[in-house]
Amino acid sequence: MWEWIVLLLVVGLVLVVVEVFLPSGLFGLAGGLCLIAAIAMTYSNYGVAAGTWLLGGVILATLIGLILWVRFFPKTPTGRRMMLNQTSGNVSPEEDFAPLMHKRGVARSALRPSGIAEIEGRRVDVVSEGGMIPPESAVQVVAVDGTKIVVRKV
Repeated sequence: MWEWIVLLLVVGLVLVVVEVFLPSGLFGLAGGLCLIAAIAMTYSNYGVAAGTWLLGGVILATLIGLILWVRFFPKTPTGRRMMLNQTSGNVSPEEDFAPLMHKRGVARSALRPSGIAEIEGRRVDVVSEGGMIPPESAVQVVAVDGTKIVVRKV
Protein backbone atom coordinates (compact mmCIF):
# COMPACT_ATOMS: atom_id res chain seq x y z
CA MET A 1 0.00 0.00 0.00
CA TRP A 2 2.88 2.36 0.70
CA GLU A 3 3.85 2.11 -2.99
CA TRP A 4 0.53 3.73 -3.97
CA ILE A 5 1.02 6.50 -1.43
CA VAL A 6 4.51 7.27 -2.73
CA LEU A 7 3.23 7.12 -6.32
CA LEU A 8 0.42 9.57 -5.52
CA LEU A 9 2.88 11.92 -3.79
CA VAL A 10 5.27 11.88 -6.76
CA VAL A 11 2.49 12.28 -9.35
CA GLY A 12 0.96 15.09 -7.28
CA LEU A 13 4.29 16.91 -7.07
CA VAL A 14 4.95 16.49 -10.81
CA LEU A 15 1.48 17.80 -11.68
CA VAL A 16 1.92 20.87 -9.46
CA VAL A 17 5.27 21.61 -11.12
CA VAL A 18 3.69 21.15 -14.57
CA GLU A 19 1.00 23.68 -13.54
CA VAL A 20 3.72 26.31 -13.11
CA PHE A 21 4.85 25.95 -16.71
CA LEU A 22 1.48 25.18 -18.32
CA PRO A 23 -1.00 27.18 -16.23
CA SER A 24 -4.57 26.01 -16.69
CA GLY A 25 -5.71 25.06 -13.22
CA LEU A 26 -6.30 21.44 -14.19
CA PHE A 27 -2.78 20.19 -13.49
CA GLY A 28 -2.66 22.00 -10.14
CA LEU A 29 -6.09 20.67 -9.15
CA ALA A 30 -5.16 17.11 -10.13
CA GLY A 31 -1.85 17.40 -8.28
CA GLY A 32 -3.56 18.71 -5.16
CA LEU A 33 -6.10 15.90 -5.30
CA CYS A 34 -3.28 13.34 -5.61
CA LEU A 35 -1.58 14.80 -2.53
CA ILE A 36 -4.86 14.79 -0.57
CA ALA A 37 -5.52 11.18 -1.62
CA ALA A 38 -2.03 10.14 -0.47
CA ILE A 39 -2.60 11.80 2.91
CA ALA A 40 -6.04 10.21 3.28
CA MET A 41 -4.66 6.76 2.40
CA THR A 42 -1.90 7.22 4.97
CA TYR A 43 -4.42 8.12 7.68
CA SER A 44 -6.65 5.15 6.84
CA ASN A 45 -3.91 2.52 6.45
CA TYR A 46 -1.17 3.61 8.86
CA GLY A 47 -3.00 5.54 11.57
CA VAL A 48 -3.26 9.07 12.86
CA ALA A 49 0.43 9.50 13.69
CA ALA A 50 1.70 8.55 10.22
CA GLY A 51 -1.05 10.58 8.51
CA THR A 52 -0.23 13.65 10.59
CA TRP A 53 3.48 13.30 9.84
CA LEU A 54 2.76 13.08 6.12
CA LEU A 55 0.37 16.04 6.30
CA GLY A 56 3.01 18.10 8.12
CA GLY A 57 5.64 17.06 5.58
CA VAL A 58 3.43 18.05 2.64
CA ILE A 59 2.64 21.42 4.25
CA LEU A 60 6.33 22.04 5.02
CA ALA A 61 7.40 21.02 1.52
CA THR A 62 4.72 23.30 0.06
CA LEU A 63 5.94 26.28 2.10
CA ILE A 64 9.58 25.65 1.25
CA GLY A 65 8.72 25.19 -2.43
CA LEU A 66 6.69 28.40 -2.45
CA ILE A 67 9.49 30.39 -0.83
CA LEU A 68 12.07 29.01 -3.27
CA TRP A 69 9.74 29.63 -6.23
CA VAL A 70 9.13 33.26 -5.25
CA ARG A 71 12.85 33.80 -4.67
CA PHE A 72 14.37 32.09 -7.70
CA PHE A 73 11.71 31.56 -10.41
CA PRO A 74 11.60 35.21 -11.61
CA LYS A 75 15.36 35.01 -12.32
CA THR A 76 15.09 31.98 -14.60
CA PRO A 77 14.67 32.39 -18.38
CA THR A 78 11.12 31.02 -18.17
CA GLY A 79 10.32 33.31 -15.26
CA ARG A 80 11.64 36.37 -17.13
CA ARG A 81 9.41 35.51 -20.09
CA MET A 82 6.37 35.26 -17.80
CA MET A 83 7.04 38.48 -15.85
CA LEU A 84 6.10 41.96 -17.02
CA ASN A 85 9.32 43.90 -17.54
CA GLN A 86 8.07 47.20 -18.87
CA THR A 87 5.78 49.87 -17.54
CA SER A 88 2.57 51.00 -19.12
CA GLY A 89 2.31 54.23 -21.06
CA ASN A 90 -0.15 55.74 -18.59
CA VAL A 91 0.55 58.96 -16.74
CA SER A 92 2.71 58.29 -13.73
CA PRO A 93 1.44 59.58 -10.39
CA GLU A 94 4.75 61.41 -9.97
CA GLU A 95 3.88 63.82 -12.79
CA ASP A 96 3.40 67.29 -11.32
CA PHE A 97 0.20 69.01 -12.39
CA ALA A 98 0.48 71.82 -9.80
CA PRO A 99 1.83 74.34 -12.38
CA LEU A 100 -1.50 74.06 -14.22
CA MET A 101 -3.33 75.67 -11.28
CA HIS A 102 -5.39 78.73 -12.44
CA LYS A 103 -4.39 78.15 -16.09
CA ARG A 104 -6.95 78.33 -18.86
CA GLY A 105 -7.56 75.84 -21.61
CA VAL A 106 -10.16 74.29 -23.90
CA ALA A 107 -12.34 71.22 -23.32
CA ARG A 108 -11.49 68.81 -26.14
CA SER A 109 -14.27 66.37 -25.23
CA ALA A 110 -17.55 66.72 -23.42
CA LEU A 111 -16.83 66.87 -19.69
CA ARG A 112 -19.62 64.86 -18.03
CA PRO A 113 -18.07 65.39 -15.56
CA SER A 114 -14.75 63.91 -16.71
CA GLY A 115 -13.06 64.18 -20.07
CA ILE A 116 -10.08 65.65 -21.91
CA ALA A 117 -8.96 69.27 -21.90
CA GLU A 118 -6.01 70.97 -23.54
CA ILE A 119 -4.22 73.26 -21.11
CA GLU A 120 -1.02 75.04 -22.16
CA GLY A 121 -0.66 72.70 -25.14
CA ARG A 122 -1.01 69.51 -23.02
CA ARG A 123 -3.94 67.13 -23.31
CA VAL A 124 -4.86 66.09 -19.78
CA ASP A 125 -7.67 64.19 -18.10
CA VAL A 126 -9.86 66.60 -16.14
CA VAL A 127 -13.02 66.61 -14.04
CA SER A 128 -15.53 69.45 -14.17
CA GLU A 129 -16.39 71.22 -10.95
CA GLY A 130 -20.10 71.24 -11.67
CA GLY A 131 -22.21 69.71 -14.40
CA MET A 132 -21.51 68.93 -18.02
CA ILE A 133 -19.22 71.18 -20.07
CA PRO A 134 -19.58 70.95 -23.87
CA PRO A 135 -16.55 70.38 -26.13
CA GLU A 136 -14.54 73.42 -27.27
CA SER A 137 -15.62 75.40 -24.17
CA ALA A 138 -13.07 77.55 -22.37
CA VAL A 139 -12.13 76.12 -18.97
CA GLN A 140 -9.94 77.14 -16.06
CA VAL A 141 -8.18 74.89 -13.56
CA VAL A 142 -9.59 75.48 -10.07
CA ALA A 143 -7.99 72.61 -8.15
CA VAL A 144 -5.17 70.08 -8.51
CA ASP A 145 -4.97 67.08 -6.19
CA GLY A 146 -2.24 64.68 -7.32
CA THR A 147 -3.34 63.56 -10.78
CA LYS A 148 -6.89 64.90 -10.38
CA ILE A 149 -7.37 68.21 -12.19
CA VAL A 150 -10.65 70.05 -11.54
CA VAL A 151 -11.83 72.66 -14.07
CA ARG A 152 -14.63 75.21 -14.26
CA LYS A 153 -16.28 76.63 -17.39
CA VAL A 154 -15.12 80.21 -18.03
